Amino acid sequence: MSYTVAIVGNAAFTMQKFRGQMISFLAERGATVYCFAPDYSAGSRAAIEALGGTPVDFAHDRTGISLFGAVASVWDLAKKLRHRKVDLVFCYFLKPVIVANLAARLARVPLVYSMIEGRGMIFSDSASTTLKHGILKFGVTVALGMTLRLSRRVFVLNQEDLKFVESLVGRQDDRVVQLNGIGLDTDYYRPLEEYDKPVRFIFCGRLLKSKGITEFVQAARVMKPLGYDVEFMVIGDVDENADSVSESQMVEWSEQGIIEWLGFQSDTRPFFHRHAVLILPTYYPEGLPRSIQEAFSMACPVITTDAPGCGEQVDEGVTGFVIESRNSDAIKDKMCYFAQHKGDIVAMGDAARRYAVTHFQSEVINRIIFQDIRPVHQS
Repeated sequence: MSYTVAIVGNAAFTMQKFRGQMISFLAERGATVYCFAPDYSAGSRAAIEALGGTPVDFAHDRTGISLFGAVASVWDLAKKLRHRKVDLVFCYFLKPVIVANLAARLARVPLVYSMIEGRGMIFSDSASTTLKHGILKFGVTVALGMTLRLSRRVFVLNQEDLKFVESLVGRQDDRVVQLNGIGLDTDYYRPLEEYDKPVRFIFCGRLLKSKGITEFVQAARVMKPLGYDVEFMVIGDVDENADSVSESQMVEWSEQGIIEWLGFQSDTRPFFHRHAVLILPTYYPEGLPRSIQEAFSMACPVITTDAPGCGEQVDEGVTGFVIESRNSDAIKDKMCYFAQHKGDIVAMGDAARRYAVTHFQSEVINRIIFQDIRPVHQS
């Protein structure tokens, strides 16, 4: 039976990067897939179309907190869902989840699936403690509690988010489901079989302080004079989030020779050879970081923290190491270990690859998400 799915996200880039395999999965099975994002370019439109989806713009401000803006977003999305006679809405990230659930109810969409991919900076321990922030956090929590009850399924990626969502919607039936990631093409992210390279430590992601970028640079600063044949690389761009480091700070660190800053890279695979190690010293409320999934798939071990979604994926001493957050010395010590034991990078990388193939395959994840769809076109 043919059916119509609307995938609702916060940006064209995340639609292509994080939902690409889902779009193809649905399109290959005969679904009509509308991909809603607020900022399509000619290039991103072409990329979504190549995956089998139809890009659709809608009014949405990723970081704005205006109530009027949110209402406008709900109304615009509801009209477009109703016009396209959508059977199922799949939405991801906090703000699109709230907006899409309300819009789907207005448009009388039969099914809504929501995915919580981490709770974001607003729920971080390092977030502001001002009255304004407290009110905003309370408002988001209430809004999530109301709107997630409209979803047939809510998917989460770690134990902390499972407890959080169940505290909002209860434990009835099988509404809340924990997944092993969002799905990854492990053939695309396959190992780069290059062994004749120096050990390379890579920070890959948004350059937020709560992601641990400052601690990584400090660890690199201390390790640099020790004389190891290693590289410290940063992949990612500054962010409009107030928690982001500045561009001038990144340039300064790069000019000092502490790190090599590559900026945003649409394809990170060429940088992860067999002597590469991902460093993610985050204390941000993650879901299950894409960077960990990709590193494991490319046979690279990980040094990360016990932040939600991170440490629980690492088999200590087998696929990487788990350290305490906000501790640059701990990062330095584990990087020194790898610098002294290059063979362990390869051995742990092999174990990480086996784990990724078993746990992160997009085909498996998407089958779980869409296993019980019974689409019924509304009249």
